[in-house]
Amino acid sequence: MSSNSETHGPVPTHCENCGATLHGHYCQDCGQSVVNPIRNAAHAMEEVFEAFWHLDGRIFRTLRDLLSPGRVAINYLSGQRAKYVAPLRLFVVLSVLTFFVAQMVIHVDTQDTTVQLLDDGVSKNPNRAQNANRENKKFSTADNIEDVERIRLTELAELAEGRDAVSTMLPHVRKPFEIAMEDVNAAADRRTAELVQSKGLTAREVEAEKAAAKRVIEAEAKDTRATPEMDKAQTLAELERIRNERLQKQQAELAAIPPAQAALRRRQVGEIRETNQAAGCRAAQLQIAVARGSEGTRSRKASEDARVYGETNCDGRLTLFGSDDPWDEELNPLTLSWAPDFVNKWLNKQISHGKENVSRMQHDVGLWVRAMLGAVPSALFLLVPVFALLLKIAYLGSKRLYLEHLVVALYSHAYLCLTILAFFLLLALDHAVTPHWAAFGWIAGIVEFALWMWMPIYLWIMQKRVYGNGWVLTSLRYFIIGNVYFVLLGFAVVGIAIASIVRM
Repeated sequence: MSSNSETHGPVPTHCENCGATLHGHYCQDCGQSVVNPIRNAAHAMEEVFEAFWHLDGRIFRTLRDLLSPGRVAINYLSGQRAKYVAPLRLFVVLSVLTFFVAQMVIHVDTQDTTVQLLDDGVSKNPNRAQNANRENKKFSTADNIEDVERIRLTELAELAEGRDAVSTMLPHVRKPFEIAMEDVNAAADRRTAELVQSKGLTAREVEAEKAAAKRVIEAEAKDTRATPEMDKAQTLAELERIRNERLQKQQAELAAIPPAQAALRRRQVGEIRETNQAAGCRAAQLQIAVARGSEGTRSRKASEDARVYGETNCDGRLTLFGSDDPWDEELNPLTLSWAPDFVNKWLNKQISHGKENVSRMQHDVGLWVRAMLGAVPSALFLLVPVFALLLKIAYLGSKRLYLEHLVVALYSHAYLCLTILAFFLLLALDHAVTPHWAAFGWIAGIVEFALWMWMPIYLWIMQKRVYGNGWVLTSLRYFIIGNVYFVLLGFAVVGIAIASIVRM
């Protein structure tokens, strides 16, 4: 070995990679540099920047030509490969970058906002006029006083039920129901006045029809009110009493079923489990209501409340393949008769995971968004070879190899990712600039719309230029390939999203 001041150490006489005799700074056989970056930090940094700028130049050249429909694919297929980034590498880089930016740009606010206090009534509620118009439309179809009263009493009963389901410790939550009830009464009185004027009704006739409608509606609702329901319990003590009464009855029914009737016993045990689950959900709702009332108007997260107090969604039944009985991993699992036992166990375990994660997503919408954003790049990557196969079938007479169609497919998808990336960057700018300059929102919206409109036109022109057919034949093939592809893409995204939810 000899020494060289530029390398800050001994210079090898033979290549450290392949052993060939060295005659300069680079091996003539394998091309490796004589300088070892491990022993020379300055040279290591130099190699990093050199590689970066070399790659950066190729990327800019590729992206510049990619903006012209079909140019990169045509040049690459004709042999001009050195000046472009390879299609697979370009697609992978752009897809990763695009959906990384998407994760940064798209934010879903999962925090509950405090309900606006409405003590000041109509004037400070921006939605009040809209709600009043909606109520007026409901009553405009009533042709007589009885119909008006039927609509009035039905609407008031529903609103009263919603109001009464809220703890009295939350007056700011109950207040919107009361204002909505005022809207109903105002709309009903307005329609009644119109009917009285148009039909010349007397005050006695009006009161008689109101009383008749009230008797009919109260008779219809009598049976419902006579049956206590857990989701209407106002206190934990009341909830416990209703649950115990129902469990006592269900336990007696279970005891009366002979052991030989295993399927019927499983169904009854399932009903008992549903009763306990419904009671647990209502208990969580009541405890959260108390917590909200006692902790003031601070912002809350539904996911945090669910973690501390329990799940509040009492409609968690899952039925599969049209079964009347809800799915249960133990009591009513999904069983494929042709599959071995370990496959059925694995399948039901995945369904259980998916059900739990869907419950989490109901409190955190961001999980849905992240699952979908994670599914799209995977679906695109899987469908690139499928798209190339569709091109191969559509252009059987072109004598092109499958790998040539794959190059076209990769550059097509690279442009799709580039367009989506531009859309997300515009979205980020929109969020940052529009609050300070409102006109930018219009500008960004126009550009985003133009990007989406240009995307299918770009691919159409690209297909025409690459394969060189006439516009009519190109359009026919483009329409068929596009429809088949986007149907497959939809299935792929949904399938991968479901798999993501299960694995979450």
